[in-house]
Amino acid sequence: MTRLATYMLVVIVASMFLAGCSPEIERPSLEDMAFIGVIGFDYINKKDVKVSVSSPVPSTHSKEKTQVYSTVATVMSEAMLKMSTKAERTMSLSQLRVILFSEEYARKVGIRKVILDLYRNPIVGENAFVAIVKGSAEELIRASYQNKPELNTYLNDLLRPRAETAFSSFTSIQDSVFMMTNEVSDPNLPYLVKEDDDVQIAKVALFKDDKMIGSISQREGKLIQALLGRNRLPRMSFEYQEQTSKGKKTEQIVFDFVWSKSKVRSNGSLERPVISMQLGMRGVLIGYTGNKDLKSNHAMGLLKKQLESEIKKETLKLLQRLQKAGVDPASLEESLRQKYYGEWTRPIAMELYQKAGFNIVINLEIVGYGTIK
Repeated sequence: MTRLATYMLVVIVASMFLAGCSPEIERPSLEDMAFIGVIGFDYINKKDVKVSVSSPVPSTHSKEKTQVYSTVATVMSEAMLKMSTKAERTMSLSQLRVILFSEEYARKVGIRKVILDLYRNPIVGENAFVAIVKGSAEELIRASYQNKPELNTYLNDLLRPRAETAFSSFTSIQDSVFMMTNEVSDPNLPYLVKEDDDVQIAKVALFKDDKMIGSISQREGKLIQALLGRNRLPRMSFEYQEQTSKGKKTEQIVFDFVWSKSKVRSNGSLERPVISMQLGMRGVLIGYTGNKDLKSNHAMGLLKKQLESEIKKETLKLLQRLQKAGVDPASLEESLRQKYYGEWTRPIAMELYQKAGFNIVINLEIVGYGTIK
């Protein structure tokens, strides 16, 4: 045996002995992982943020338990490092489903930095929902909810799009990035309020750039969704004062929208821009407490005109308020951009939007009626 072959044999044998003596580092199993499902951000100051996370704990009982951890940090990576030292399991963001911001944090700091940090993290999925919380995000995460699923499942299901809550844009982390970077609209997010043992999507939070500046009601949110072209809208209730032989009586109408369509165009003028909106709506009267004979075509026609007039009035009032505030959640600026020649920027969009006039046409079709009192 040559000297080189002898040397190689010694090296191989020594390596085998050393490998047998060294400790083996195993990857953690699923039972050793703490998969974060909900993460919340609360305002501390301009530099620091309070981060709270919720992780489900598998249980043999009928209801899963939830572990919550909180810490104060300056950046997301620092927060994860601090919380990892508190947990007995390895933390992971791979199952993140809900991102919450307190209203104070959204107003004073903005959501851009956190959203972009999470969006750039390759382990975080793009479909995590984003929402604003009244009060403290940590308190909402730590609260106990009787007769509800485990928190991560509960909030994830709550924020999924449904016909009943279609007054709000249910925004994923990917949608949020798009809203904050496009040149024709402003973000709007669900606004959550904790009431007793429930969490309610109470209204819609409005943003200018990445900071919250106000909110609109559920009813106003429905009108915004109609302008955005949502095909199915939640039902709406209308009230009128009806003159009878015994004096004035309140007439209530509950209308269930089964279909809607919008068409938004501008006249292309830079000096006197006008945005024209045609809203086509079709639905069923599911509740009526007035005295009109709805089997009569004439009475049904009067009711149709009443509803068209009210929807137009409310839509115009809402748009004028949003225009004054300098926010455009309905993406009306897109109609201005389509007729603009030259390089398009958001300052140009906002200048044209804030001096534009509105022309609204409502075409309502009543295809049937349900309960009539």
